Amino acid sequence: MHTRHFRYGSIVLAIATLSACGITSGPPKNTPEGLLAGTGWQLEQLGGQGTIEGNQPTLSFAEAGKVSGSGSCNQFNGPVTVNGKSISIGMLASTRMACSGALNAQESMYFKALQQAEWFTVLGNSLTIYTKAMDQPLMFLRTSPP
Repeated sequence: MHTRHFRYGSIVLAIATLSACGITSGPPKNTPEGLLAGTGWQLEQLGGQGTIEGNQPTLSFAEAGKVSGSGSCNQFNGPVTVNGKSISIGMLASTRMACSGALNAQESMYFKALQQAEWFTVLGNSLTIYTKAMDQPLMFLRTSPP
């Protein structure tokens, strides 16, 4: 009986020790992948231009291997691969709500840029994604912590 309690106690202690050391199933927070895990972002600049006030696109890395957010008018989600500072976003699925001309143009440009993402940097509360689609990068501000 005492042996069983000792084993269970040892297992609980080992798990608590590993948790306290910061060992998790996700990427370490000091890696590029870890800097994105569990974060949310609001687009501030799209190809060197500001966004439509009150309808800024968003980007979330809530689940490993997936992105989601708002394009301006429609919600979207899709696959993402992050390897070091490289980022690749696959085909996006989105809702199909009707948007005004300006919102529709912003959303189309945003979706195209995301799907042509190549690499990124995170500096403080800023995320910059560089793409094949445009000369100027996508610039985001953090809306939720890692």
